[in-house]
Amino acid sequence: MRLGISARTVYRYEDLTEPPPRPAYKRKTSVLDPHVPYLVQRWNKGCHNGTRLYREIHERSYQNSEEIYARFTTQLGRAEAQGKPPSSVPRARRISVAGPSPTSKNVPALFMRRREKLSEEQREYLGRLCDSDRALAHAYKLTQDFGKMVRDLEGEKLDGWLEAAEECEAPAMRNFAAGLKKDLDAVRAGLTEIWSNGPVEGFVNKLKLLNRQGYGRAGFDLLRASMLAA
Repeated sequence: MRLGISARTVYRYEDLTEPPPRPAYKRKTSVLDPHVPYLVQRWNKGCHNGTRLYREIHERSYQNSEEIYARFTTQLGRAEAQGKPPSSVPRARRISVAGPSPTSKNVPALFMRRREKLSEEQREYLGRLCDSDRALAHAYKLTQDFGKMVRDLEGEKLDGWLEAAEECEAPAMRNFAAGLKKDLDAVRAGLTEIWSNGPVEGFVNKLKLLNRQGYGRAGFDLLRASMLAA
């Protein structure tokens, strides 16, 4: 069939009230995966000797093909030659938080994530970052405190948090605090009240969707009828 699906699948789709979910792509696992964090850690410390690294993971229970290991270390070497961090290698990016220094991609995500949801390697990575720079350590604490204020609606702690953020050595935290103070009443309400403008934003999004479905040619009357019927 031209669609590449069976007749049974077509009949099943016919009974659906909305498009079927798109299957999520999953990267295949590898026997090397348990050893990737260790390899990235050793690579970041300057050990690029392939024979030595293979011997080390072999002593750490890796008993599989050397070709799989060599393919991964070749990708690490190619990334280094191109001036890219180890995290640019797909398997290293998926398995570990790679890179000996902070990057704009992995650090903000780790700063915002709850500590109990971090892996052991991610905790160690954050620990190394915070130990290496006092401003980063303070920014991390402020980020975690602000996230807790948002989740637990602890608006009464906002003033103390702003004072601490204004004294932070990290410019990003001082700028963020200054931005919050420009609309302080709204921020305080957002960190205190249980209600929000989420339902309004949902209806605005629905209206924009209906407008796009009309390719921008639907008049007000048609949009109003579509919105009321949606």
